[in-house]
Amino acid sequence: MGPELAGVALDVCCFMKGLETVERERQWPARSAKLMLRTVLMALSRHYKPPAPSRRSRVEHWGAEGYRPELYS
Repeated sequence: MGPELAGVALDVCCFMKGLETVERERQWPARSAKLMLRTVLMALSRHYKPPAPSRRSRVEHWGAEGYRPELYS
């Protein structure tokens, strides 16, 4: 996320500061901390998002052809 966004992430997520407090301490305009926090969370999401599975490795069903047992009455 970089050093530019790390401070906002620490303040809100670790130090549990409210958005208004962060704005006041950093002398930001109203509602700007909300936008910065959204940017932080999007960067984290992009970083930790697992890669999409390839089409080949996608599981279509649990068993192979004929995996179901036959029932006798």
